[in-house]
Amino acid sequence: MEEVKKEEPRREYKEERFEYAVYVNEFIICKRNFRISNFIDGSMETLEFKECVDGIVSMIDNDLKAKSRVYLWKFFNPDYPDAEEELVSPLIEPWSCTFKFAVYDNKKEVISRIWDGYAYPKYVREKVDLSNKYVRLTSKDGVTYTYDKESFFESNKDRLSFEQELLKGMIYDRPDLLSIITDKIRETCSIPRDEYKAKKKWEYSDVEDYLLKNFTTSEEYLNDEIGGGIEYSYAFKRDQKKYYDKVARQVSKKMKAEKPKK
Repeated sequence: MEEVKKEEPRREYKEERFEYAVYVNEFIICKRNFRISNFIDGSMETLEFKECVDGIVSMIDNDLKAKSRVYLWKFFNPDYPDAEEELVSPLIEPWSCTFKFAVYDNKKEVISRIWDGYAYPKYVREKVDLSNKYVRLTSKDGVTYTYDKESFFESNKDRLSFEQELLKGMIYDRPDLLSIITDKIRETCSIPRDEYKAKKKWEYSDVEDYLLKNFTTSEEYLNDEIGGGIEYSYAFKRDQKKYYDKVARQVSKKMKAEKPKK
């Protein structure tokens, strides 16, 4: 069984431009700092990125719901008089425990989503680990040891404690959400690597195709939903924009031709 002790060799750390963080109430429970190669300027101000973040929040919520189901399956027994208190007590008040996911660019928050975590069991709320990779055990003298989950559960399969069995049910078949979140943000906000390598120079028109992709034609909607009063130039697909520009020129010529002479 491989053991990764707390005292790991220090690595040289370089702070990158982008970050995301997950909060429970005001406490940060995880944060990742990362770079985006071939980043497209303005891509974090698009509806596509909003949908990416919405998908990430849904993914985190589903992970916590799955762990909640495992916890309740292990613990819930309405006929057991010594059941966990939270299973026989009313739920906590709505919005008394909130979760937040936020993305940052150069320490400035770009977008965030907050949702209510009151329905997750207390055990799940207080032991959030979205990596789903490790088993952490604390010794009597307070030293925490970290083990790879597959190695740990395989080596100790016949002598797992009740809580370790519970943890196994929660994380064993769950993916590492932290790396998935990073990949999703990178994919949404960058030029695909294979396309980038295929061209010596990425032309602006191709970037424009990305920015103009499937967005509303209403500047007012853009301002209200994602712009905060800022006007953006990607309201149409490029082919639609060309069509509307052509119509505008034709109408303009006709109006000039029909303008009465003084």
